[in-house]
Amino acid sequence: MTVPTELDPDVLYPATPTVPESGLHSLGRFAAYGALRAWYAKRPDCWVGEDRNIYYRNGDPEVVAAPDVFVSFGVDAEALDLATSYRVWEAGAAPAFVLEIASAKTYRVDRDVKPAKYLAMGVEEYWRFDPSGGDFLQPALQGGRRADGRWRRIEVSGDERGRLSGHSAALDLTLRAEAHLLRFRDPHTGTWLPQPDEQAARADRAEATAAAQTARADQQQAAAAAERARRTAAEAELAALRRRLDRQ
Repeated sequence: MTVPTELDPDVLYPATPTVPESGLHSLGRFAAYGALRAWYAKRPDCWVGEDRNIYYRNGDPEVVAAPDVFVSFGVDAEALDLATSYRVWEAGAAPAFVLEIASAKTYRVDRDVKPAKYLAMGVEEYWRFDPSGGDFLQPALQGGRRADGRWRRIEVSGDERGRLSGHSAALDLTLRAEAHLLRFRDPHTGTWLPQPDEQAARADRAEATAAAQTARADQQQAAAAAERARRTAAEAELAALRRRLDRQ
């Protein structure tokens, strides 16, 4: 259905879908989104979105997809933070990376319908992760990279503990499935991107350290002030004694 484009775009292209989520699905999405959002926070040309409607055909609001998590480059992150929905023709770029978290209600659409949508949208990589460990997807981590108008499978391998890993060229990060969460690692430094709860714990530790440093600085300042007062009193007492001696 084609509709007039002069209508309010925020009404024409609404923000988010209304698909019920399981606890595992919500937790997996939140963890992946939080890790990537923090990783790219200092890049004004990169935006990390989650559960946001993406429209990619101007004038046709029925052509839409809402990835669980996605990353776009070459865009205005500040503008997208304030936008009602993601409209590719306004953002200037389609997402480079898309991640869907499998659930009982969504995995078939993620597997059978959305690959074609994301190809049409212009996505570079499409990943799927099953937080149940394989109830919906086998293997539980799957990735595809655009090549010659189709998805070419990204190699995913398991370690000695059976944890699946694959490399995202779009993000230049390693993805690893750990139980019900998907972790991300910088392959150049070996640094694991912290999850939101780890970020909160780091912030708490930093706040506690800063408070302790402030308390120590206050104690040092108080001690220095007390020492100056002691010296001033001693000097005054010595001056008074000298005056008394001079009068004798």
